[in-house]
Amino acid sequence: MSELRSVLDQMAAVADESLTTGELAADVVELSNVCQMAEVLMARKTKQISDRRGHIELGYPSPTSFLMDQCRMSAGHAKQVVSRANASEAASVAFAAWADGRLSTDQTRHLFHLAEAVPDAFPAAEERLVAIIEPLSVRETAKVSEYWRQSVDGPGDLDPEIELARRGLSVSKTMGGMGRVDGWLTPTAREAFESLLDAFMPPPRPDDPRTPRQRRHDALEDLSRAWLDHGDTPVVGGEKPHISVLTDIPALQGIAGGLHETLNGDIIAVDTLRMLACDCSVSRIVLGPDSEVLDIGRKTRVWTAAQRRAIIARDRHCQGEGCEVRPEWCDIHHIDHWADGGHTSVEKGKLYCRFHHTSEHIEDGRRRRLRT
Repeated sequence: MSELRSVLDQMAAVADESLTTGELAADVVELSNVCQMAEVLMARKTKQISDRRGHIELGYPSPTSFLMDQCRMSAGHAKQVVSRANASEAASVAFAAWADGRLSTDQTRHLFHLAEAVPDAFPAAEERLVAIIEPLSVRETAKVSEYWRQSVDGPGDLDPEIELARRGLSVSKTMGGMGRVDGWLTPTAREAFESLLDAFMPPPRPDDPRTPRQRRHDALEDLSRAWLDHGDTPVVGGEKPHISVLTDIPALQGIAGGLHETLNGDIIAVDTLRMLACDCSVSRIVLGPDSEVLDIGRKTRVWTAAQRRAIIARDRHCQGEGCEVRPEWCDIHHIDHWADGGHTSVEKGKLYCRFHHTSEHIEDGRRRRLRT
């Protein structure tokens, strides 16, 4: 092991900037092969520990708990290693192909799953499956594996009752205020969801710096906001669903440290606040010294319906360079923000899609910070 670490240390000591693209690519491929060899060895040695009940000797109730503590693995990662270790017997042919590099780790994962899912039928078909899968991509491997499993085991995981029981979606908030979405969609729900996103994700322009993940995120946000703004949404408490933000005047002027948060208590950046305030409804609430409400002003739109129609008729689409997002997916941006004394007039407004509107306010925030 010390020799392996020595070789890796030598590779790490070479400055990447001194290597050609071809040399970098060769290193990445070789490191991938080394990582796979290390995974195979880890599985084998974990199997030995398990067979000897070495984890008990070391004071752990299971191989999984040993890996979680000694290797600082998550529970899911540790279980995956133990599953691979057990596959050295349950799927010995596939394990051997993995060990000698004929199959990748991701390919063998599908075969190991088959060995667990259909243990009676898998041994007789294992050699043939390995031969079929060896030249395939990971995606093709997954399809072949699933077709074979259904041919011997019926619909299995694709049974409608199991799909309905498994379906679910969760949205959680991180400490930084961002949200994480996780869940399982039924095949029909996934197809519908992907079709909807694809419909509002035109091919990216050459100058669009966003990744596909970021573009899907922006499409989902556009869809959500458009539905809240224009859809036949239910009325709750006398109002349609919307994003509500509490703020004071300094925050609207780009000065952080006062009040700039959502009703849920999530603090938002002043640049984000100013972007939202560009095209929104505003309600004035006057508080007394003990935070008692003294006065509530009437909610008013920053841009009137007539002004919005005029700007749409003039701009026709997002005014970001090369962008042609339709007006119903756009905000109206104040060229000079109204919180800074700018006028809410047709001449001082322009259509921006959410991506370009966000980018403009991020850049505006940079300019303000440089001035101060």
